[in-house]
Amino acid sequence: MSRNQTNRSFKYKAMLVAAAVLLLAIACLWFFRKETGTLLSKEAVEQALLQEYPGKIEYLSQQSGNYLAELQTAQGLYEIKLDGATGGIISIVQLQAAPTPVPTPEVQPTPAASGAPVVSAAPSAGAASASPAVPSPSPPQRVVSEAEAVKLALQEVPGEADDVDTGISEAGAFYLVEINTSDGREAVVQVDAISGAIRSVTWEEPDDDDNR
Repeated sequence: MSRNQTNRSFKYKAMLVAAAVLLLAIACLWFFRKETGTLLSKEAVEQALLQEYPGKIEYLSQQSGNYLAELQTAQGLYEIKLDGATGGIISIVQLQAAPTPVPTPEVQPTPAASGAPVVSAAPSAGAASASPAVPSPSPPQRVVSEAEAVKLALQEVPGEADDVDTGISEAGAFYLVEINTSDGREAVVQVDAISGAIRSVTWEEPDDDDNR
């Protein structure tokens, strides 16, 4: 092979390599822009989260295409992972339960004898030094996983799981597991996300079209 042919072959290969690198760079840039464009903004995620679960968002950050939030509700502090593109709930973890209010003891008045004024006795040194017990902070409680909730629901209503949703009510976080039974009925089982207890079972009414 002559030197000119060798040079032309080398230039041809170099042009192919440069074209391949350019195409790869364009594809990566297009994919990055596409992924970035589908990601919800923090404002949109905050609005969607507060509409679904009233409370106060203490923390919100973006992590690997998803969002991680800490939500303070009347039931306690929750860590919620949301899908970055749809805003859907991926997982809910209770970090801290709401503190239980300590009842205030009632002071019973001492009846006066013969109309004499009642003089309250000064508290003793031991009573003054005593202080009400401060409840220790509750350890973080991890909720039942979605797979465990489905398993518990199927133990209550045998069948095939169709869909799983999550929610938070006054009683705390829960799962809603939709189950199709073998006889064609559909049930919605509410599973407590902390204890795994079955809160309720609701049977859906069959459609009119199915009865015809």
